[in-house]
Amino acid sequence: MRHEAILRIPVPDRRLARAFLAALLPEAEEPPTDRLRAEVKLEGRVLVITIRASDTSSLRAGLNSYMSWLKAVESACSVAGGAGRPLEGRRGPA
Repeated sequence: MRHEAILRIPVPDRRLARAFLAALLPEAEEPPTDRLRAEVKLEGRVLVITIRASDTSSLRAGLNSYMSWLKAVESACSVAGGAGRPLEGRRGPA
């Protein structure tokens, strides 16, 4: 794979970090295309997502997908009353 992006996302709560990991692992283990590979892991409370792609279009699509999934998990945890705080550096609805 010729293109790579590494996302390092600090997560304020260990339960939320584990929820992110559990939600994203199946996507990383079974990529939808041969043009994209991803690795997801936790380093303490930092979620590390490494995306490798054969072309920039696939890299962009992969980044968009993983960021959307992160937002969905964060919203679900917030609604469910789980770890629920917004990610560090971002504000929730006013």
